[in-house]
Amino acid sequence: MDYADGIRSFVAVVETGSFTAAGERLGISNKLVSKYVAALEERLGRALLYRTTRSVSLTEDGERWLPYARNVLDSLEAADAALIDSDTGLAGRLRITSGTTFGELCLADAAQTFIDTYPGMRVDLVLSDEMTDLVAGGFDLAVRISVPRDSSYRMLRIGAITSQIAASPAYLEAHGTPRHPDDLADHQAILDLNDDPPRRWRFRDGKKEKVVEVAGRLAVNSASAAIRQAIAGHGLVRAPDIFLSPHLARGDLVTVLDAFSGGGMAGGMAGGMGGARAIHLLTAPSAFRSDKVAAFASVLRQHLDRLRGRA
Repeated sequence: MDYADGIRSFVAVVETGSFTAAGERLGISNKLVSKYVAALEERLGRALLYRTTRSVSLTEDGERWLPYARNVLDSLEAADAALIDSDTGLAGRLRITSGTTFGELCLADAAQTFIDTYPGMRVDLVLSDEMTDLVAGGFDLAVRISVPRDSSYRMLRIGAITSQIAASPAYLEAHGTPRHPDDLADHQAILDLNDDPPRRWRFRDGKKEKVVEVAGRLAVNSASAAIRQAIAGHGLVRAPDIFLSPHLARGDLVTVLDAFSGGGMAGGMAGGMGGARAIHLLTAPSAFRSDKVAAFASVLRQHLDRLRGRA
């Protein structure tokens, strides 16, 4: 057995959760994956995985050894990339984690642009609203909005989001267009449970902040689902500008109450009305020297600018 094959198989099983999925990723049979991992364990003299008929999990030795295994694979990819003609660009894998809604509505398209730009690269994009341990998860970077101040990761500001209120033309024709935040008493809102609290929308009325309690019969913990319901004409939605911009450009939605934007930020994904929230790339302290991370940062910046019509 080639030592590297065993390491690749072991890491693939851990990241995919099964020998079958690992085989699909590596392009080999699940039996061969099992053979490679067993040979690796024999060579190390340690069991790395617990195996049952329903699941695979790491042993204590496996947990300790996993970061080193990933470092070996990263080094092999870096060695391969070092011999590639500079005209052909980067090569290897970029493993990214992001919040679910941001990943679905923005990051997936940016990742596709990245691999179109650098054909030698492949991207693993794992979407989760939990704050993931980058090292334990084998991630090169995370994309997060308003990360905690005490984060131990290196942070690079890549852009920002602001919140807007929008509705479909059909809804506004049927129910009227609110001209002042007080007019929201006569309207239905599609509530995003990621806001904290979801029913209190903040505005700037002259020099004062104004907080309005909005009514809504539907509340979901997904900005994309809330936007879909607004497009269907069921009410007003408050969501980040980059999520709304494609629908605004197509005319599916129009913004309202823009003159009252600029209030303080609320918690949650969407933030307060007009309050900008930073988008950051997070990496482990040693990873910011990576050419592939820097290249992806550039692609993502351009993608965010295009969403706002700046490029």
